[in-house]
Amino acid sequence: MNDEQVNAAIEDIERALVADDPDFARRVQVVQRNDAINFIAVFVLLAAGAVLLTVGLAAHRWIPWSIGVAMLVVSVLVDDRHRHRR
Repeated sequence: MNDEQVNAAIEDIERALVADDPDFARRVQVVQRNDAINFIAVFVLLAAGAVLLTVGLAAHRWIPWSIGVAMLVVSVLVDDRHRHRR
């Protein structure tokens, strides 16, 4: 089977699941949306934390450095909590 056939088969299965159980389809969408929100939150926390950490180190300032470290730790905790909630 090539990719087009596999994708067509997956789409057929998804349509059948939505037709058979619309509540299941809604629950799957909620899970997918939560995964996307978690990904964005962790990415933003990591990026901002890295920037603040770098600024704090370059400017020899402890406030941006400590906020950057805290944001990096929070990003790990957010991701870990999301993984355990599944």
